[in-house]
Amino acid sequence: MTRHDLLPARLAASAVFFGNGFGIGTWAAQLPRFKASLGLSDGELSLGLLAFSLGAVALMPVIGWAVAVVGSRTMTIVAAFSFAAALLLPGLAPNLSLFVAAALVAGACNGTMDIAMNTNATVVEKAWGSAIMSSFHAFFSLGGLAGAGVSGLLIALEVGIVPTLVVSCLGMSLLFLPAAVWTLGEKERAGEGHGFAWPRGSVVLLAVLAMFCFIVEGAIVDWSAIYLQTVAGASLEAAVTGFAAFSLTMTVCRFMGDFVVRHLGRVRTLQLGGLLSAFGLALAMLLPHPLPASIGFALVGVGLANAVPVLFSTAGQMKDFPPSVGVAMVATLGYGGLLLGPPLIGLGGEILSLRAMLGLLIGFALIIIILSQRALQRSTVQFS
Repeated sequence: MTRHDLLPARLAASAVFFGNGFGIGTWAAQLPRFKASLGLSDGELSLGLLAFSLGAVALMPVIGWAVAVVGSRTMTIVAAFSFAAALLLPGLAPNLSLFVAAALVAGACNGTMDIAMNTNATVVEKAWGSAIMSSFHAFFSLGGLAGAGVSGLLIALEVGIVPTLVVSCLGMSLLFLPAAVWTLGEKERAGEGHGFAWPRGSVVLLAVLAMFCFIVEGAIVDWSAIYLQTVAGASLEAAVTGFAAFSLTMTVCRFMGDFVVRHLGRVRTLQLGGLLSAFGLALAMLLPHPLPASIGFALVGVGLANAVPVLFSTAGQMKDFPPSVGVAMVATLGYGGLLLGPPLIGLGGEILSLRAMLGLLIGFALIIIILSQRALQRSTVQFS
């Protein structure tokens, strides 16, 4: 197939990534309202964050098997509509227990969609013949920015939590309808026992890097708004600016990501990203005021922008594993990072403070710098 023939498939994959990001942006922007409406402490809210990530991690073996056997196209479509529906559930929860259960379901749907759409993206990228994974993740970030922006606007207009979620869910579903028609299918089917595997061989360090990237990213997604509100003194409406700044810079840098990776190389892209992330976190920690903290979160967005696309693209094109298995391996530890990171920040924040916990994230960003060269040297994929 020519690139002209593949353009609808690329646009469909981009739309799916955008819709997923929109859902995550909506979830992140609503967290302070979930916390306030249910009267939750930071530690109690962290249980919901833990459930959201646990939903994905617990189903990881099933997700890997299903994507490999059923195919990434079918699983992407099913998971996309499921996530759009499940995102409404946390807003309907009247207490902490049901909020945690709703977050668990929504997280499971999101995790399934994440693995399926990234696997499908590697199929499109391979057919395209050039590194385009960063552009897909750019649309995810653009969706996150849009989701946070729409939620911020509706909050300012004093629209309730449930109506806000209904608007988001309907918007996502309308986006997924045309995308479902053009999503590219693949002929690969994994044999018995190959649907899921714990990270091994050349994928291990890629998965470890993904874990640390997701720890930092998950902490920003789930805690930046609360940090700005409770530590930096921002208003409820302005609290979403930290996540919005993070998403904006990540979006811009991901649209430039394929160019950056080709010219800097994968190792330097990851190392520079880790350095910028560490600096941004330090800025937010040392100057806990709305403007410098938002700038700091924006720098984290610059730093992490192309790290995950590089890791997923590499894992999905390893010669030793089919795409679905490579992506599932990296996603296993990646979601382990999402599972560990936000609750760790919340529980640690109750013992120390949210501000102090940013120091831990700085250490994780530095680990990304240290491990990048060794991890990427083990891979055989060359981006064009």
